[in-house]
Amino acid sequence: MKKVKFGTDGWRAIIGDDFNEENIAQVIQAFCDIKQTQTNKKIYIGYDRRNKAESSAKFIAAILAKNNFIPVLATTFCPTPCVSWMVKENNALAGVIVTASHNPANWNGIKFKESYGGAASDEYTNEIEEQMDKNLSANKKPLLGNYEQLLQEKLITLFNPFEDYVNHLQNYLNVGLIQKTNYKIAFDPLYGAGTNYVHKTLNTDIEQIHSEADITFGGLNPEPIDSNLQALKETVLQLKADVGLATDGDADRIGAYTEKGDFVSSHQIFSLLLLHNIRHRKMTGDVVKSISTTGLINSICKKHDLTLVETPIGFKHISRELLERNGLMGGEESGGISIRDHVLERDGVLNGLLLVEMMAVNNKSLSELITDMEKEFGKFHIVRKDYHLSEEKIIAVKEQILSVNFPAVGNTTPVKHDTRDGTKTTFSDDSWLLARASGTEPLVRVYAEAKSPERVAELHSFAQEFFNIS
Repeated sequence: MKKVKFGTDGWRAIIGDDFNEENIAQVIQAFCDIKQTQTNKKIYIGYDRRNKAESSAKFIAAILAKNNFIPVLATTFCPTPCVSWMVKENNALAGVIVTASHNPANWNGIKFKESYGGAASDEYTNEIEEQMDKNLSANKKPLLGNYEQLLQEKLITLFNPFEDYVNHLQNYLNVGLIQKTNYKIAFDPLYGAGTNYVHKTLNTDIEQIHSEADITFGGLNPEPIDSNLQALKETVLQLKADVGLATDGDADRIGAYTEKGDFVSSHQIFSLLLLHNIRHRKMTGDVVKSISTTGLINSICKKHDLTLVETPIGFKHISRELLERNGLMGGEESGGISIRDHVLERDGVLNGLLLVEMMAVNNKSLSELITDMEKEFGKFHIVRKDYHLSEEKIIAVKEQILSVNFPAVGNTTPVKHDTRDGTKTTFSDDSWLLARASGTEPLVRVYAEAKSPERVAELHSFAQEFFNIS
C-alpha cells in the first residue's frame, strides 16, 4: 500500500485499494495520539453518499470513542460545510468528513476541519502524517471498537444535519423574500450530499434531479462544471426555470445556470456574491482568492477600496488567511466560496441560495445581474484545461513547471511571475497563464485568462506546445 499522503484538501484514495480500514484506522489513531492531551474532546463526523462513506464514518466514530474522545456522528449524509459549521457553532475540537469531494466514484477520503471550522492546514495534516510514521515504526496498533455497542453505551452520540444546519441557513438568508418571488428553481446535487438541502431550507417545492442514491454518480464526476450538468441545463430550459443550481459530491462547491440556460462560471458566482455582500449586506474587510481565480475580483476590490490577498490553490490557504485577517470573503476557481459570518469554509448550498437572494433583492434575473456586472467591470474570459497524462509525463511536466517562467507570448511581454503554486505569468495586457500539477488527482492543469477568447486560445496553444501535451 502507498503511504497515506494529504493533498490540497484532505486524503483521498481508491476504494478497496489504499482507502481501506487499515489506513483509515492509522489516520484516525494518529489524530487521536496528537490531540490526546486536549481537554476539549468533542469531534463532529459527517459523510457524503459515496461507497463505504457511512460505514467508514461509523468505523471512525468507534476509534475516536475508544480513544476517549466524544464523537458526534451525523444520522445521514450531509454537506461538508454542515460539519464545519457544527464544529464552529458547538465549540468542538475538530471535524472529520468521509468524502472524496468531486473525485470519481471509485475514490473516497477524509477531510479534517480545525476548531474554527476551516480546512485543516498543512501543519495540521503534516503532524498527522508524522505521527502515523511513528506509530508504524513502533508497531502501535489502533484502538478499534464496536460501533453499535459504543452507541448503546452513549459513548457515541448523533446529530441530525437537517435540523440545526438547515435552521441556521434559514436564519442567515432572507427566505421570506425568496418565497415571495415564486421563483422556479432547478437543483442538481449530482447524487451527492447536497440532496434535499435546498428545498428544505426554502421550505418550498423546487425541481430536484439526480437525488436518488447512486454510488456511481450516474457515470459522472460529481463536479459542478458545465460538461457534467447538461441534464440541469435541459431541466432549466424545459421548465422555464428562473435559475439552475448545482453542488458537488460533498456540497461545498457551487455551479449555476441562468434562466436562458447559460452556464455561470465559478468566477462569475464569486464576483456576484462579493458585490451582493458589499452592496446589499454592507460587509467590508479583506478579500482572499486563490491565484487561479479571475482578475474580475481584483477590479471589484479596487473599486470598493478593499485589500485583496492571493494564495496558493487549496481552500486551507484561504481559510487560514480569512481567519487571521477576519476577512470578508474568500473564494477559488473551483466553485468554493466562504463568507465570514457563516463559517470560514466553502458552502455550495448557501452560496447557491445567496445567488437567488441577490436576484430577489435586485428584482433582476441572473442573466441581467451578470450583464450589469460586465458593463461595470468588463468581460473576463478564463479557461482551465485538464491533461490526464502518464505518470512519467506528469513527473516530466512537474519538473518543467518548477524550473521555468513563461516567456513572451504573442505581442505581450511578461510583467510578473508567481511560483508559489506551479508557475503563473502575468503579461503586459493583464492576461495570465498558470500551469500546475493537481493536488487531488493525477493530472496537470493549465489556466489562462484574458479580455478576449482569442487571447485565451493563444495562451493555451502556447502551453500545449511548451509542455508538449494534448
